[in-house]
Amino acid sequence: MIDRAAVYVSTADDVLTAQIAVAYRPLAFRAIVAAVRAGARTVYVPGTFRDTAIGAAVAASQRARDAVVWLKDGDLPEPGPLVLLPAAVLIPVEVLRPLLGGSPGTAIAAPGGTDAPALTVDAAMAKALGGALAAGTPLGDEIAGLGLRPAIDPRGVVARDADGRAEAERRLRAALGSAIDTRLDVQLHRRFSCYVTRAAITAGVTPNAITLASLVLGLAAVWCFWSATTGSALVGLFIYVIAVILDHADGEVARLTLTESRVGEWLDTVTDTSVHALTVVGMGVTCQELTGMGVSLGLVGAAGIVASAFVHKWWPPQGAGGMGGAVEDFGSRDGFYALLLIFIGLRTFAAWLLPVLMVVVALGSNAYWVVRAAWAVRGRP
Repeated sequence: MIDRAAVYVSTADDVLTAQIAVAYRPLAFRAIVAAVRAGARTVYVPGTFRDTAIGAAVAASQRARDAVVWLKDGDLPEPGPLVLLPAAVLIPVEVLRPLLGGSPGTAIAAPGGTDAPALTVDAAMAKALGGALAAGTPLGDEIAGLGLRPAIDPRGVVARDADGRAEAERRLRAALGSAIDTRLDVQLHRRFSCYVTRAAITAGVTPNAITLASLVLGLAAVWCFWSATTGSALVGLFIYVIAVILDHADGEVARLTLTESRVGEWLDTVTDTSVHALTVVGMGVTCQELTGMGVSLGLVGAAGIVASAFVHKWWPPQGAGGMGGAVEDFGSRDGFYALLLIFIGLRTFAAWLLPVLMVVVALGSNAYWVVRAAWAVRGRP
């Protein structure tokens, strides 16, 4: 296993290309991010880049700061094999992992980028190239002299021109989606979260700050559903949509800037859970005021939301499908939107049916953790 990487430039023009932003961060920073996520513990970067936008991007990410070693002219990387990463080519994480886990002498190139492959070199070659790596001088001729025949991987993108950078940015954006994104997430939330993400990264707003803003808006939506009129509930629905867009943007900012953290992960979970649970309580309060019952059902539903959220967090499912998959679909974001719309409809046209809805909410919100517990008793994941 090779756990060290180095960023290099293949041509003189690549020195400037490496500093051009792709998805709001310099292209060379994208190489650093990919290396860290692929498992590299140390990433050597020419010191000439330190006082550029590349250095600023590294300084803004704790994980990047921990991994990057700035090489001054005359420095050499520590002895041992290296993975060399081209600064002007977007190489995805899934392409780099096999290189870090492989042996020296392997090379992978993007289509049209055989002069700038990602490759592994042994300790002797790493030492021979060390001076040029530190100085940030082009290594294209030296790498060509190795006689390697890089495997062409279409997942890589040469970003030396505007078209290449546009394609690299498109692929980075496409990778921001989550495995649990619903159709509504893709068609609505992600369409608008990209604008928030761009503004936040440009302004230096952190993912956790965006999450807190989402929490504030979510609580405002909760207030609109508490003792709700039809008008206030519609306003609450609109505010909730904005809060969800921010909820998507915080993760996008974190992934694009390599600023994910355990604190941020838990803050996101607590925010989502609190807003959903309190919204259900608010619906119960409205139901109580209109029909004389509903608060207790709202509290049971909120407890189920909290329990299900933390069961999912502490004990994530090992697979999808089956009864567990059906329950997860019922409790998805799309399902919560459906709940809000049904609540607004009943509040407007058939308030006497609200207790029935609250019974369904109380049962449905507890279904996930109950099913998971039952499966555990039966020895299923």
